[in-house]
Amino acid sequence: MTREDPQMKLRLPPELKEVLAEAAIANNRSLNAEVVSRLQESVSGRASAIDECTIDLFAEKVGQVLDERDKRRKKV
Repeated sequence: MTREDPQMKLRLPPELKEVLAEAAIANNRSLNAEVVSRLQESVSGRASAIDECTIDLFAEKVGQVLDERDKRRKKV
């Protein structure tokens, strides 16, 4: 990848950015390289295995949804 490659702005939830940043460190690459690698795997059909970071993010989101559901139930 070079500086001449097209750029784009991207909005991410803070927790997703944090998970990606941690994965980038674990994979010894920049955040940009981590995102590009994951997107390339995704569009090439090689993203068949779910990595630990994805599982952790999914578990966190499920926990948040369940917590919100419990809060709503307690208000009723």
